[in-house]
Amino acid sequence: MKKIDIIWKKRALKFVQKNHQFSTEEIEELIVLSIKKHIFGENISIDSIPMKGDFSGSYRIRKGKVRILFSIGENNEIVIEAIVENIDFRGDIYK
Repeated sequence: MKKIDIIWKKRALKFVQKNHQFSTEEIEELIVLSIKKHIFGENISIDSIPMKGDFSGSYRIRKGKVRILFSIGENNEIVIEAIVENIDFRGDIYK
């Protein structure tokens, strides 16, 4: 399996530090599971979908009232890069 690097945008990291519902480790684990589901086709039960419209190219994970938006890119044949774009509550994430 390819190595997965997770890069945090400032806005997403700030949300996690301010709201102690999830740790960065928990969110990174959810992102890895989502990548396994969407990129490698594994049958994993996680509420994650590819986004459409203005957010196309990104993925969304739903965990309770919190939404995690991230995008995936490949640096080379060995590394998958996941960029955590934003984390926020359901009503505010898509604004």
